Amino acid sequence: MKNSLQYRTLLVLLFCSCKFVFSQKISVDASIPLNQLVLNNLVEGCVEISNITSSVNGNSYGLSSYAYFNKAGSNFPFQEGVMLSTGNAESGGNGLRTPTLSEGSAIWGTDTDLETALGISNTLNATSIEFDLVSATNQIQFNYLFASEEYFGINPCQISDGFVFLIKQTGSALPYTNIAIVPGTLSTPVGTNTIHDEIYGNNGSICAAQNDQYFDGYNIGDTNYNGRTVPLMATATIVPYVQYHIKLIIADQVDFQNDSAVFIEGISFDNVDLGDDIVTCLSSTTLNADIQNPQASYTWFLNNNPIVGEINPTLNVIQSGLYRVEISVPLNSNICLLEDEIQVTLSSEPPVNPISDYELCDDLSGDGQETFDLQTKTPEILGLFPAGNYNLKYYYSEANARSNNNSITTPITNTINPQIVYVAIENVDTGCFSYAPINLVVNLIPNITAPTPLNVCDNDLTPNGITDINFTVKDSEITGGQANLAVSYHFNQTDALSGVNPIISPYVNSSSPNSQSFFVRITNTLTSCFNITTLDVIVTNSPIVIRDIQYIDACDTDHDTFASFDLTQVIPNVLNGLTGVSTSFYLTHDDAEAGSNPIADPANFFNTTPEVQTVFIRVEDNSTGCPTIVPIEVHTNLLLTGTNIEDYALCDDAANDGIADFFLNLITTHIANELPNITVTYYENQTDLINNNTANALDPGIPFTATSSTPLYINISNGTCSEQGEIKLLVNPILLFNPANPLPYCDDDTDGVVNVDLHSLDEQVNQGNLNFEVFYFLTQQDAEDNTNELAPLYPISGTVTLFARIVNIDSSCYTVNSFNITVVPAPAISQPSPFIICDTDQDGFSVINLESKIPEIVSSTIGLDISFFTSINDLEANTNAITNPTSYNSNTQDVFAKVASTSSGCFSTATINVIVSTVPVFPTISDYEICETDGDGKAEFLLSDKDIEILNGQAGKEVFYFEDSNYTIPIDKNTLYQNIFSPQTIYVRVQNTLDPICYGDSTFTIIVSSIPVYNVAFRDYLVCDDISNDGKNIFDLNEKITEISQGATNGLNISFYSTRQNAEDRSNPLPLQYTNATNPQTIYVRIEGDNSICYVIEELGINIIAAPDVSQSNPYILCDVDYDGITTFNLNTADFQLLDRITSDLTITYFENEDDVADVSKEIPNPSNYNNIGNPQTVYIKVTNILTGCYSIVPLDLIVNTPPPTNSLGTIEICDNTSNTYNLSQVDNMIVTNPNTAMISYHSTLSEAQNNSNPLGNMFNYTNNFNTFFVRIEDPNTGCIITPSFNLQINPNPVATAPPNLEACDDDYDGFVAFDLSQQKMSVIGAANPNDFNVTYYTNLNDADNGDNVLPYLHAAYNGEIIYARMENNSTGCFNTTLFRAIVNPLPIINIGNIVPLCVNNTPLIISASTGNSADTFLWSTGVTTSQIELQLADVGDYWVTVTTPTGCQKTKSFSVIESEEATINLTTTVDFADPNSITVEISGIGNYVYILDNGEPQLSNIFDNVTFGLHTVTIRDLNGCQDVSKEVIVIDTPKFMTPNNDGYFDRWQIVGIEQLPGTVVYIYDRYGKLLKTLPSSSPGWDGTFRGENMPSDDYWFVAKVKKDGIDFDVKGHFALKR
Repeated sequence: MKNSLQYRTLLVLLFCSCKFVFSQKISVDASIPLNQLVLNNLVEGCVEISNITSSVNGNSYGLSSYAYFNKAGSNFPFQEGVMLSTGNAESGGNGLRTPTLSEGSAIWGTDTDLETALGISNTLNATSIEFDLVSATNQIQFNYLFASEEYFGINPCQISDGFVFLIKQTGSALPYTNIAIVPGTLSTPVGTNTIHDEIYGNNGSICAAQNDQYFDGYNIGDTNYNGRTVPLMATATIVPYVQYHIKLIIADQVDFQNDSAVFIEGISFDNVDLGDDIVTCLSSTTLNADIQNPQASYTWFLNNNPIVGEINPTLNVIQSGLYRVEISVPLNSNICLLEDEIQVTLSSEPPVNPISDYELCDDLSGDGQETFDLQTKTPEILGLFPAGNYNLKYYYSEANARSNNNSITTPITNTINPQIVYVAIENVDTGCFSYAPINLVVNLIPNITAPTPLNVCDNDLTPNGITDINFTVKDSEITGGQANLAVSYHFNQTDALSGVNPIISPYVNSSSPNSQSFFVRITNTLTSCFNITTLDVIVTNSPIVIRDIQYIDACDTDHDTFASFDLTQVIPNVLNGLTGVSTSFYLTHDDAEAGSNPIADPANFFNTTPEVQTVFIRVEDNSTGCPTIVPIEVHTNLLLTGTNIEDYALCDDAANDGIADFFLNLITTHIANELPNITVTYYENQTDLINNNTANALDPGIPFTATSSTPLYINISNGTCSEQGEIKLLVNPILLFNPANPLPYCDDDTDGVVNVDLHSLDEQVNQGNLNFEVFYFLTQQDAEDNTNELAPLYPISGTVTLFARIVNIDSSCYTVNSFNITVVPAPAISQPSPFIICDTDQDGFSVINLESKIPEIVSSTIGLDISFFTSINDLEANTNAITNPTSYNSNTQDVFAKVASTSSGCFSTATINVIVSTVPVFPTISDYEICETDGDGKAEFLLSDKDIEILNGQAGKEVFYFEDSNYTIPIDKNTLYQNIFSPQTIYVRVQNTLDPICYGDSTFTIIVSSIPVYNVAFRDYLVCDDISNDGKNIFDLNEKITEISQGATNGLNISFYSTRQNAEDRSNPLPLQYTNATNPQTIYVRIEGDNSICYVIEELGINIIAAPDVSQSNPYILCDVDYDGITTFNLNTADFQLLDRITSDLTITYFENEDDVADVSKEIPNPSNYNNIGNPQTVYIKVTNILTGCYSIVPLDLIVNTPPPTNSLGTIEICDNTSNTYNLSQVDNMIVTNPNTAMISYHSTLSEAQNNSNPLGNMFNYTNNFNTFFVRIEDPNTGCIITPSFNLQINPNPVATAPPNLEACDDDYDGFVAFDLSQQKMSVIGAANPNDFNVTYYTNLNDADNGDNVLPYLHAAYNGEIIYARMENNSTGCFNTTLFRAIVNPLPIINIGNIVPLCVNNTPLIISASTGNSADTFLWSTGVTTSQIELQLADVGDYWVTVTTPTGCQKTKSFSVIESEEATINLTTTVDFADPNSITVEISGIGNYVYILDNGEPQLSNIFDNVTFGLHTVTIRDLNGCQDVSKEVIVIDTPKFMTPNNDGYFDRWQIVGIEQLPGTVVYIYDRYGKLLKTLPSSSPGWDGTFRGENMPSDDYWFVAKVKKDGIDFDVKGHFALKR
């Protein structure tokens, strides 16, 4: 099969070309208030929004991080919407910004809900928007895209900012659900490391593409972010009218560098989803638009024409075409309209989405061959299809799969690597087949380097050996610079092997040993194959000082906000007597951490920030260099900047007079703000304050009565300084609500209930005062307590009293007021039939009489006012009513009839569909052109793709295609069509779907062309920047032309462009010596074949990388065992930091002289075993990016120190244990006096201890009874070591013998039997002396090992229960365990009831006691020994049977056999023409009977009342169990109405059952007595016409001359005709 490549390519390029515009940016406006932003730009339609908040954002840090956006003149894929960012939102657009967006703050926090949802930590710069939502539909759906500055260099391989869209029911204790996930995955979040293309370096791929079909590209131009995803969609299923809490959050990961943003398309929440377009081999399918709302109404359309009579949530489709559904749902007092459409193509082979490669890791042999069990792919393949029944088979070739030959039934070993096999998928329910290939791939395990120990300095708030540990600094050493290896760290080997519970860096160790071992898992990110090793971590403490904030007050008298401070005065308080340290002062915490830019003269420091400034003191250990940082706050006037001098407010009382009593002592406490020794003096006028007239000072112990906004003048003093100020005493007002009772609400669905939006009453309740907010409750007490608040959308029926709590937003003062709401019903209506008109004058209009539909809408117009409108909005506003309803000139539209009660004003709305069809009009139809690859001039065309172009927006029409000009050879447009020759003419006919004789004809041409062949695997540019680090480089694109042309079979024309649109238009090609415009940048390659119109456009990435960023190194200090100042250094463990955000692509080498770093021949050849040539000595570290060749140089000082002293040990004896282990950490207290002063590890040999290699874990697995250990003891201050040894003697454990199982029969069907466990002792100890050992019993091995939860000797056990026996030596305590089982054999189950009926008309009776076990034996009370007995009528009575199992378990069942029989129906009589009618049944028989009508509920009475006319089935059932007896009965009566609309229901009117009354004649009259129809008993009935014309909707009368059972009588009545 050939693909329609060129045609599809043209469509994709046309679709995408609109987005690549560099000159125009989106507009972003961050000034819109949050409520307005959400309500006007995020949601619309069938939803109610409340409680809109943003709990975290950048506003407090001067960064507006959420905003409204509009595409403006750009080609952004969304017109408008809401954006959230991790920086300044407006920087994302509004013109070009060349610096990388990194506008966050290190103190701007995060949202824990995001970290919980993503399972991550260490996030910051979070922005959230959250709100409550109530929807009338069952689905929330939104479109969004994720953009980020993290799409830079190789960042996507390592790091990703986070975004979540969280939802759960309001108040639910369950966790949130994140619905912003990568399409096709269950829970993968969207971010730069989950969606990106493949990233290359000079040596090949750095990391594989991740979901790259959703990556849109780099520097697209309409925003200022480096890259972004394509538009994505997220959905969630919800319950209508239930409130949900929604939370949107975005945050940076690790640091605030490189901002990210999410753009959410405006108004994208209300959607009904019919799913993806359907292509199926079936001849029919079902569409489901059910929104799980019983109040919804549905209208279906085919090719934009309504489908008459289809009003259900589902639609059975039997014709291909474009289907649309419109759903009307009520919300509060409004009607919302939802719609969706879907293209359905029937009778086509179902496609198969790509199946992932079946990859296995090779074993150590490296032969590239493994065994593949193809059945393990079955769940994945089934997941690609809708739920159903499928049969899967696997084959070596596609030909075998399609012919069902030589299927693969067992696991296979690949013969080549990779190898392709095929799967055939049969849909058992439909008979459809699909076929797809599967790649079998064998991957190698990683080759890694065992790491040297990681040294960490503990300088957090509590220097106790517990601190942040960044494991990632070891990644490069472990991987040897292999970029495709990912490293994770684990607490134990089990987690490392399974790849679970990785330790997230930085990790805070939970205990404080000075050394600790961890397990490392190294995974090939391309293949998922892995290897493991171990890593030792050594922690050194920072100085222990007083870390409280230090305050210095200048008490500045000139109040100029600046003063001089002696910072050194805090040193004694901070050090608290500590020695051996150095101090220095810094303006920032970062400088203090780095020890850079110290304050030159700390004894005479002038603040640079007015009033208050924070500086930092660094206390550094002179031996280790570890620092501790303490903040210092300097205040020019502490009494002004450290106190709360502000207005003080109280709530007014019920008088609401603005007067209150203030307690000045409480105000003093508030002003002091916890500062010590603060006194406040209060004056009523400023003169007394200035003159310090204490005689007029207010007494703070007496309440001070004041009106709102009364000023007081105060003097504040702390005994050293004093300041003056002014405050105001405020009395906050309250609000009262006196509503008119009751408040009316119209019920427009006649159910007596209205869902009232309570907050729509807010403006009336708070009288438009926006300083007050309103909450609603059912009781006065709830309102006073502010508990049990009513939901925003609350159902009201009848008259209900509610209580409004009116709260002042600023002061929280409130009042509670009651009011009533009453529900008034709206008029009852029916929806009318549509107007269907064929328009012959091509104007699309026709004159109709709208009032002719009134009888269909209402049965009577008394008390009603009926008017017509062209829109729901006009109808609800009662404006722009149609003035000429009897002669309205209409096109295809919906007209809305408003039926209003003249008394209440409540109204209902009826929709009148007007459909005006026109003769089709043809545009100029373009050629349908496809590119091929094999040159035979043939291709497959899906002609239905031309429908939209040919119809050109014309509704109600369908397109048909033909091979010939006589239109006699039709082409199935929904099946791929192969051309006969090229070019070829296709003949088109367009018919009106409602009037097939209205049609038009036209033609177009199909053409087959060839696409170019080229090297699709060409690489992106990744180059190293020059010394300028300006992100610019000159690229020779001729090299790329050569690379792309590799493998081309024909000549190629290759050109380069800055935008995809330019490439599409072949305009403004780039020069072949090209300097990039941005970094990174995407340019576009147009590849054309010679003499062909076919072409391909590819993206070419440009990425320029800077040199590595590296910190200065700390001195490398080792111990000297012989005191000559010379020792061996492992330079690979040098203490310095790689500051690049991504370090996995860096390598490290070492040199003795800085001038030699450019000469690789002079690098230190064995840095892990280097002997210093001086003490101290400086060597030089060279950090090189292996992908770019860029490097940085760092000096490293080497220093040699002495080892510490130790204690000596002898031999330690222990008792053997089941795990053959000993915890070596128990020796710590023996080997040194104080283990807290040393770092201790254990080794098998002296050399290992000296070299600190292969350290033993705390749990030592011994294999011999006598073991020798070498202990490495290290001084944590100097790092010096000593290596003494000791012996470990292991004593043996007793041998416990497994005893026989205990076995017994169950005694009561509960599966348990009590066993005496003590009888097992002698079997357990065997030949051992029972006086030397004790045996106890347990239900699990853990209890047996620990001696916990001992079982009593008499133990009730279940079948198969494992019981563990512990054999313990009484003198040594050594023990061993074994186990046995308890066998509880079941009793047989006899399925015979207590009463067994013997039916007289169904003998003989066979009674079976079979248990399903052929080995069971039977004994009946009759002496029979088979599994069943046979009884006759004379054998009624009592019986028993005993069943015995092969294990000897026995059970007896007693029962009685009684006589019964099925009923005989003697007579059934009916009462006809009675309305209600009835049926009487007369029977005979000896059974116990009940009566059933039409499979309904059984009854004891033989009379059925209120029976409908027509055919019924009467059933008589014997309760003893004999067979049912049934009989059909006809009830004769007249229908009350007829609906002649050809839907198969009541299309004709006739007496039901008249065929049972031969000779009966019916006469039908109109209301004026005119005879319309005579119906004999054999007639099918009246069709509602007279002389070929449809009779109108009305009442009609009949007279029936009935002949029944020999009696003649008349039946008269009337019925309704409805159209």
